[in-house]
Formats: sequence, structure tokens, C-alpha cells
Amino acid sequence: MSLHFKGSTSLALSVHVERTFSETNGWESTYTYKGRYADILTASTSNSYVGNATRVNVRQEDGGYGILDVTFSSIDNTIVDTPSVEPETDVWTFAPYEVQRNAWEHPYFSTLRFVADPGHVSKVISAAESYQNKVRGDMEAGTKVSAVFKIEEYMYGSSGGGDTTVGPNNTAETDTTGVPIVYSTAVRDKTTELAHMLAYGHETYNEDKYTLRNTRIVPANTLLKASTWRKGYQWTTNRVVDLILTQKIETTKYSICGELLLDFAGTYWLKKAPTITELYNGKFEIASEFINMEAGELPTEFHPIYS
Repeated sequence: MSLHFKGSTSLALSVHVERTFSETNGWESTYTYKGRYADILTASTSNSYVGNATRVNVRQEDGGYGILDVTFSSIDNTIVDTPSVEPETDVWTFAPYEVQRNAWEHPYFSTLRFVADPGHVSKVISAAESYQNKVRGDMEAGTKVSAVFKIEEYMYGSSGGGDTTVGPNNTAETDTTGVPIVYSTAVRDKTTELAHMLAYGHETYNEDKYTLRNTRIVPANTLLKASTWRKGYQWTTNRVVDLILTQKIETTKYSICGELLLDFAGTYWLKKAPTITELYNGKFEIASEFINMEAGELPTEFHPIYS
């Protein structure tokens, strides 16, 4: 680090230099000048004293005197030409959070999402809503509500009409190619469970998820564009591990990677747009976030897989 002797001889009799280091700001040099207050004010706006400074502070004292503190970071007056990707600090953090989901999104009802009838879940939801509307209409009309909710009255039924029995030969509906749909026992059972759950009013559930956050403090010549690479993509766990190991490697990084590979294998990490903050000392803080997603949780048409 080079020394910076600033100013003219008018304040030279009381120059004090202090050098400090912090993880956030790195090395800094603070020059303290004491002199007549009028000279201090002039120096506080002169490039000879404060050029390329990161902080300037003026204090007035008794007797017509003043004090000028001028702080320079370790990179001031330095011309940087080569972009850097090496962070000064690199911290990865696991953080849990809770999301509220619709009941039909739970993996327990994954059986109801099948190619032959892609709108099956919507039919179940509409059936429960239709029943609730019927009950609401009867009550508003002053009619005694006697109807019991039966999913069979809203779905299935033979194409011949009148038959509302839910059986293995139920062929009331056809798939996208016109072939009659034969609902399996598993589909019918889960259909009834979901319909009853919605009729009970249990429409949502809470789910715990994890987010992986990375906070880095980087020098001024860092190529910031690299931080936005592949945002909006679903990263495989292996690609996230590669990213961690290509950055500043410490012993704790291997523990995090081991946790990822052991407990999050087969899942994906949605990369969000990073937050880039300019620090007052000429550095940048880059905060990136990866949200854990199960396979198939997000459509790959909108969020492609990066593997």
C-alpha cells in the first residue's frame, strides 16, 4: 500500500496518519489535519487534500481552530484494468422459510396429474366450488340444505346418462385423442379425498423450504455481469456445488457441499436475480439467492434446467 501525503505546508505541522483494517472495508488510511478553521474548510474542498477520498469529516474547535479527517481506501488512486472474479469475502448460508400452497399441489395428490386428463384437478376444484355455491344459494333462498356432497354427482357417469356410479368401467369422458378415459382405483380414491378436503374448507397447507444465500464483498474491478448468469434457471445440486467450489474455498465449504449432495440430491435450485450494492469504500456487495425446488415443481418452459 502506497502512502498518500496530501495538502500544502499551511497544515503540515499537525498531520497524523492512522491505518486500520476491517473485513468489510479492507485497509484504510486516515489523515488528520489540525489548523485554522478557515484553512480547514478550504482544504476540505481541495483535491490536494481530499481527492479520491472515501470519507471526509470536518470538526470545529475552540479558539478558531478546526480538524480535518480524510480517509482513503487501499485502492484509491489505483487504475484497475483487469476484471476480477476473486471475492474478498464469500459466505454461504442455509435459511429456512415457509410457503403456503394449495392442497392439490401436495405430492400426495400427484396421482391426479396425468396426461390423459390434464384438467382433472380443475374438475375436482370446480366440483367442490359448485357444491358450495349450491349450498350458499339454497341458504340465501331460505331453502333447507339437505344435499350431501358426493363427487360422483359432479364427475364421472356414463356417456349414456343417468349412471353416476364410480366404477372401473366409467367411460363418461374421453382423453385429448377421443379415447374414453378409464379412471384407475388410485385416481378415484384420491379424487374423492381431495374433493372432501376442499368441501371441508381445507384448501391450503404450509410447507417448509430452504434457500441458499451467498454474500460476497468484491473489489471495484469485479466483472458484475457474471453474477447475473443463469438467473431464472433451475440449477441442479451438482451445478450449485461446482459454483461454491470455484469461489473462495474454505473448510466450511466442503461441509456445505456434503450437505447439498446428501440431503438435496435430485432437487433443483432456482437462481434469483442478485442484489448488487455499491459500498462507500469502492467495493461491491453481491447477494445471490437460490431457492430449493422439487423436481417438476416449476415448469421448465419458464425456468429451464441448468445441468
